[in-house]
This record gives sequence, structure tokens and C-alpha cells, in this order.
Amino acid sequence: MDTLFTLDIKDYDPEWPHSKRPSSRAIIILDNDGNQMDYSEGKIFNADDKIVLVHSTKYDYYKFPGGGIKDKEENQAALIREVQEEVGLTVIPQSIKEYGITKRFQSTKLFANTTFEQDSFYYFCKVQSGENNELSITSQTLDPYEAEEGFELSLVTIKEAINANNHSLNEDYFMAVMIERDTRVLQRLINAPAIPSRTFAKFLMQRAVEMNPGPWEQHSILVAECAEKIAVQILRNNGELSEDGTIKENSSINPEKAYLMGFLHDIGRRNGITGLKHVWDGYHYLKDMGYDDFAQICLTHSFQFPEFSLYIGEKDLEPAEIEELKALLKNTVYTDYDYLIQLLDAACNADGTVDLVSRMNDVRRRYGNYPLLKWARNFELKEMFEKKMGKSLYEVI
Repeated sequence: MDTLFTLDIKDYDPEWPHSKRPSSRAIIILDNDGNQMDYSEGKIFNADDKIVLVHSTKYDYYKFPGGGIKDKEENQAALIREVQEEVGLTVIPQSIKEYGITKRFQSTKLFANTTFEQDSFYYFCKVQSGENNELSITSQTLDPYEAEEGFELSLVTIKEAINANNHSLNEDYFMAVMIERDTRVLQRLINAPAIPSRTFAKFLMQRAVEMNPGPWEQHSILVAECAEKIAVQILRNNGELSEDGTIKENSSINPEKAYLMGFLHDIGRRNGITGLKHVWDGYHYLKDMGYDDFAQICLTHSFQFPEFSLYIGEKDLEPAEIEELKALLKNTVYTDYDYLIQLLDAACNADGTVDLVSRMNDVRRRYGNYPLLKWARNFELKEMFEKKMGKSLYEVI
């Protein structure tokens, strides 16, 4: 079975022993008439298709029916058993088709100095139904944790489930990774880009700051908040934001995505006080988890031009890494998100927003240099976004 993606938090010692708990999970999708849909390799579903999920009524998130595979239990046998226990549905064995595996690595509070590792096996399947295609539901058999979460069978659209998960009330960060994993699978089903939830991004930041505390955390938060404000103002200026806060479909910019871009742009600082290495580390950290757009921001926020020589600070990378970084820059197509975070990286200190001249002079004092091309580019970006907003930058942030 192919690997769909890997969520490796890297908040553990590589020498720690692993606690493994593989699981099997069911994907059951219905069309508008209530018919359970077939799956063929590469099929893309519609965001408005209905999907059978488990709803946590306590924390308002959705997960795929399924759970842990017992010792010496076959994956598909576990699938059938877990779906029966969690939601009272009977899987038709002949209908089971492989979809893919997700991998998860993180530290766990359950065991000291232990890495939690989980392979989750996702299967498309159908379940027994009665007249008028109604699902044939028997009684649930929930364990104490599942009962505490208020697990219930739910039939919602894929879009509704993604939205609920992105705003879940659950802030247990071990659970946040689980919710993020299932949200990523939902996104893949409709070929949507991988965008982390705020809760998951906060979890990544919390772990990063535990590893390397410093003013970079407050800088990242401020850049995120300002990016969201600017994005909202752009939508208002373009008439793409209604009075009730609804964003028009295919809008020019997404405020939530802008916030997350700003929040995670410096995540590479999790590995310590470094120069260019934080760009490299952040790019690969998010790229390895499949967040391609956000990995790009880690790269481009320090390069207003794809020119390596313009980097300000210590170039603390190995020669081979430098060559790879140069190649990445050469092949990167910049977007408005790249430009927005570049601008705000120059306008935000840890203590608050500052005018560009003060910020750039501060950088010049600390590093002895601030290339004129970068200096001029900051003012070009300021003018660009002021035109998009219809307001002064400092008025908005």
C-alpha cells in the first residue's frame, strides 16, 4: 500500500524506543442519492459528497471510523471489527479496497522518553444498508475514551468535516496530530492543498519553542496577525468579503492561509540559533510533512530575489546544501503570499510593528550590511500591498 504522507513532528530523541500502534480506518462515501460510491485508483471526489465519519460531540471534530489493530490481527479484520464497534456498521468484506498509509511520529506523554509511531491503513469499503439505501446500524461498543469523546456516527459533506476539524475545540496536542492526519486524508480525497489547522500549527510552534525559546516566537505571531489583517483588507477592498464575513469562492487571497504562512515562516528556528540554516531546516521540516506551500515560505521569506548572494547573515550550511538551496530558489515561482511575508518580516519586530527604515537600519547595524536591492524591494512591496488594500500599510497593521 502506498504512503499518502508522513507527519513527523521530530520532537523526540532518535535513540528513544518506539511505541507502535498501527490502525485500520474506513472510507465510506455516498453520492447525492445516498448510494455508496465505488473507488478506483486516482479518483477525485467532490467537496459536497457525503462521507461516513465518527463525530466527537464533545470537541466537535470528525475522524474516520476505525482504530487499533490487535496483535496478530489482520488489517482488514481489524477494519471490520472497529467499524462495527465504533459506529455499528457492518463492512462488506468483498468491497474493501486499499487507499493508502499515513505515518505518524511524535513524542508521547503516555511513556517517558518514548516515540509514538503509528501506521494508519485507509481502506475504501461499503457497509450493509437497508431499504432506500439507509445504513443498517447496530449498537456501538465504545471504550471509555471513545465514550468520553462522545463518538457518534455522522453523515456530513467532506467540506463540512474539513471545516469543523480546522476549528475543533480539542486542544490536546497529541489528539491534534490525529485530527490533522484525518483532515489531510479528507483534503486528499478532493485534491485540496494541504493546509494545517491553527491548532496543529500552534502545536508545531509549542514544540519548536520548547526546543529553542526566543523572541522569534513573538515575531512569528506578529507576522501572522498582520498577514491576516492585510489579507482581510484586500478582500474588503476587492469586494470579496461579505458583511457576515463570508469569503467569495476563488478569492484573491485567503486570510487563514496568510496567517498560517506568517506563523510558520520561521519554524526552522526550532533547531537552535542559526543563520541560513533556519531557512534550510524550516523548508525541509514542512516539506517532509507535505506542506509544500508553507515550506516555500520558509525558503522565500529571506530571499526577496532568488539570488543567494543577497542573503543577510551567517551562511551556515554545507556546500552541497548551499547548492541545493540555490537550485530551489532558481526553480521557485513566487506568489503574493511570498511577497506578503517578505514585507512583514521586514516590518515586524518581536516587540511590535516598526517602520521599514528603522527595521532595515537595525538589521544593517547588526550584520554590517543591507543590500540596496533588498532595501528598495521592501518599499516596492509596501506600495504593492497598499494598492491592493486601498490603505496605508501602517494604518492596517
